[in-house]
Amino acid sequence: MPIKPNDIKIWLAYVACPVTPAVYFERALRQLCRTTTIGPPLPPDLIEKLHLQNMRLPPKDLDISTDFRPDMAKVLACVPPEQHPDLYLWVESVGDHYPLNLEALSCPKACYLIYSHLNFPAHVEWARQFDTVFIAQREYLDEFRRHGIRAHWLPLGCDPEIHCHTDVPKMYSVGFAGAVKPGSRRESLLDKLSSHIPVHYERCFRDDMARLYSQSLAVFNETAGNLNTRVFEVMSTGSLLLTDMAKNSGQDELFRDGEEYAVYRDNNCSDVTRFYLDNEKLREQIARRGQRLAHNAHTYAHRIDDLIAVALKGKPDTFSAKELRERSLVGMPAIDADIPASTCISGTSRSFVIPVLDMSPASEYNILTLLEDLKEIEGDVIVIFNGPEIAEKLKKHPRITRYAIMKQNIGVARAWNLGLEVAVTPIAFILNADLHVERPAIDALERALSSLPDAACVGPQGSFVEYSLTRDYIYFDKGTFNTPLEVDAISGFFFAIKLQHFNEKAIRFENGFTPCYFEEWDLGLQIKKAGLKNYIVPTSAYDHHWSGSIRALREIGFYEKSETAGEILLRNRMLFLNKWRGIADRDGRSYLQESGFLAYAMSYVHALAEEGRFKDALLWLDEASLRLQDDSQLVAIRRFINVLARKSEEPIRQMREVA
Repeated sequence: MPIKPNDIKIWLAYVACPVTPAVYFERALRQLCRTTTIGPPLPPDLIEKLHLQNMRLPPKDLDISTDFRPDMAKVLACVPPEQHPDLYLWVESVGDHYPLNLEALSCPKACYLIYSHLNFPAHVEWARQFDTVFIAQREYLDEFRRHGIRAHWLPLGCDPEIHCHTDVPKMYSVGFAGAVKPGSRRESLLDKLSSHIPVHYERCFRDDMARLYSQSLAVFNETAGNLNTRVFEVMSTGSLLLTDMAKNSGQDELFRDGEEYAVYRDNNCSDVTRFYLDNEKLREQIARRGQRLAHNAHTYAHRIDDLIAVALKGKPDTFSAKELRERSLVGMPAIDADIPASTCISGTSRSFVIPVLDMSPASEYNILTLLEDLKEIEGDVIVIFNGPEIAEKLKKHPRITRYAIMKQNIGVARAWNLGLEVAVTPIAFILNADLHVERPAIDALERALSSLPDAACVGPQGSFVEYSLTRDYIYFDKGTFNTPLEVDAISGFFFAIKLQHFNEKAIRFENGFTPCYFEEWDLGLQIKKAGLKNYIVPTSAYDHHWSGSIRALREIGFYEKSETAGEILLRNRMLFLNKWRGIADRDGRSYLQESGFLAYAMSYVHALAEEGRFKDALLWLDEASLRLQDDSQLVAIRRFINVLARKSEEPIRQMREVA
């Protein structure tokens, strides 16, 4: 007959410290099984030693109070046989608690090891006394198994009743609760962060800790290389978790950066933090999603269910990171569920599509000067008037081939889509009204579009994009490059596309970005998703001043709405991130948001080294490494450069000084 959960008698062994994870195991076990706690009280001297003075929870004796080395045969002799356990579970808590004579227990014996990153050799020896071993740190799983130990990964978790959101005002930009050792990496990171952004720190526990997290817009965590409790506890409270990545821990499989939490590196912690502090709706959306995932699959009740299934019911292994991810997503809506739908473009030697809102008062160029530029350049001119007043003045202009008049501003993306619907040429140019353009620029883009491999979109300026923070790794302005270059995105003020590719691949401009911002990055990712490419092409036969129209407007009116540029930027940033993270999640295309910057950096540095410009190569590599410092490929190419440097006539000493 199978064992029913309520019939299971479990002895839970730990040191009676009120803030150890074992307490959460106890709370979960008491909801499920007949639970008896067994172990020593917390010695008063350890409260000071472990810096637990602020825990505000009085230590208490467990159900069976022992010393730190209880003889289990003697303990069993003092307990009626009907109360003997069906499972003995020892959970790592305070050091030096190692019961003796465990073989006296006739039931299965399991242990839960938390701090393997600190105590691995001792853990291996202690684990040999148990039938089943559960470990919190997946990184050590293979090592345990190589020692012949039946080990299973069981990550730490949260207790939603304790690690809960409390209804208190947000008082702190960044909060932190935890130990900070002098001279540690954690201290260094907090010092650097607090020099840019206020950080509130308290050494607090349980309810006080949950309150601090609830009062913080973001909560800092430094994993120290392991998947620690703070990851789950912060997410459970519904505040944004700001953490580094514990490699090989399963963290990157359980949760996704920018979807359920925010991941920083040592050199960009302040940038990542500022990004999310400045984007409230995005920050709160991520925090809420993280909270739901934590509660769906990462509570201590979930952990106990899995532990008992393995230790007593024959389940061969605990859930993998992939299985936990799948369980956490049950009932979760798609990230891009709220993105508005829009129709695809259609159409079948050159058209110029120009949205016009006004006379570009902040620029020396406007629609009239642009139409004069196009006077001697053949091609259809399609103007989308985003308002009737400007249309009445210009609709009879002889250079305009076709036009459409909107009663209201429908935004850039919709105007582009409408213009491409009207276009009947194989190539379409998209032009800002405040652009000055000459024939050589048109010819250069057109040649590139026809000759470059898989080219779908070309322009004179563009960038490699750090998608997670919605900023450029590097932007290529006029005159900063001299050969065509594949990039992530083309700037939207002047570019050319092949309509055939757009029609066959159902590429369109995202109408949801009305009235402006993020259309170019979105287009670049659509083109990449379609297996096509974006190129920037060197030409100087044009002129454009950034954001001339936008700078001149206090607010931007579109449809029945009116918003500031800042409000539009924040809203569309969320839309952009949600859309592409949703696509990556649904279609399994996480590679789409992997920028081409790394490949470009390696190629460029390699070319400099081949020319013997080792100093320039190393300096440029150092600059690139500010954001890609952990990448093994950059480490490899640095070694390559140093090898070349040693073969050159330039003194090695100088190379080392630069490196």
